[in-house]
Amino acid sequence: MWWNSIFPHPGSQLTNGARRRTNSAYFSFCHGYHLPDETDLIILDFDTEDDAATEEIIIHFEQLVRSILTRQDQPAVVVLGHFAPQNQERFAFHGPEMAHTTVAQFYDVPHISVKGAVYNEYIANPEPFKSAFYTDPVLANQRGHELLADVLIGYFQSQICTGWSAILGYSFDVPLLSTDSTGAENAKGLFGGIRHTPDDSSPEEKDPTMFNAGPYAALRVPPVRLGGRPSDLVKFRESEPFCAGADNLINPLPPSLFYGSGWHAHHPGKGMPEVEEDETRHYWFSNLPKSKLRVPIKVGQGEIALYYLEEGWTEEDIEKGAGSAIECWVDDNYNGKKMVENTFVGEGSRPK
Repeated sequence: MWWNSIFPHPGSQLTNGARRRTNSAYFSFCHGYHLPDETDLIILDFDTEDDAATEEIIIHFEQLVRSILTRQDQPAVVVLGHFAPQNQERFAFHGPEMAHTTVAQFYDVPHISVKGAVYNEYIANPEPFKSAFYTDPVLANQRGHELLADVLIGYFQSQICTGWSAILGYSFDVPLLSTDSTGAENAKGLFGGIRHTPDDSSPEEKDPTMFNAGPYAALRVPPVRLGGRPSDLVKFRESEPFCAGADNLINPLPPSLFYGSGWHAHHPGKGMPEVEEDETRHYWFSNLPKSKLRVPIKVGQGEIALYYLEEGWTEEDIEKGAGSAIECWVDDNYNGKKMVENTFVGEGSRPK
């Protein structure tokens, strides 16, 4: 085929931002670490790590999708559903993809899943199906990944055909995406800068409730969150996810924050072997009790999340059911501190 000689195009960049055993709660805050600054298309697949269709998962996944759609480069987003037999055994049909499709419908982004194609076959013959497409109850094997690729390719082909039919006048399934009169001059980005249509109205004339005005209103991000009420429209404030980590290459913490604090930053040296979990490669550590670490963050809206690991457990610690705790507070609000407790949870596992 002729396209085999030009794919991938030399001008294209494919980035795998996945991180093992990490769900949308982490990426809703820290996706900026794993995405290039200029991106055209982002594919999200969190069916493996997200847990059922809980309210918490919906909030985190919505924050992830919304903050990507409102990026300056305004990339397109596709939600990919990976059907895992283990999730079906735990939740039956009502798995994590139910939360994902709720968010996808609200933001009008495509949710492509292999579930509809394989569900009946799995129910009828679960064991042969698992051995054919999976290396374990969760992860797909090579054939399973080929199935995921085929579903994605089939969707892209259908959309390309639909778009060309509309351009050639054979159908009217999509609007005419032309920037001759509505797009910004020399516009770049998704759909040639249609979302960047100039707004000549003065701030006094703008009505925040008139968000549906304009020919391409469907391409804009709703001005409220999924759980928003009419009263939230005027006072709505867009959240700006911010993540501070030991491997922060974007906004690293200045060394002065660590002087005399009892904390130190660890970074793996060159040539060190890969570890099982990526989050242990860069970290802050302290062996002294009562150590304090001040981390400057930006808070626009939402919640503050804290993840920490503990090492050095002894047999005596395990027998005593040992644990520890970290106190967190914002600014000088020590009375409003939150306690994050940690206990040993079983043989062969590490507190987290």
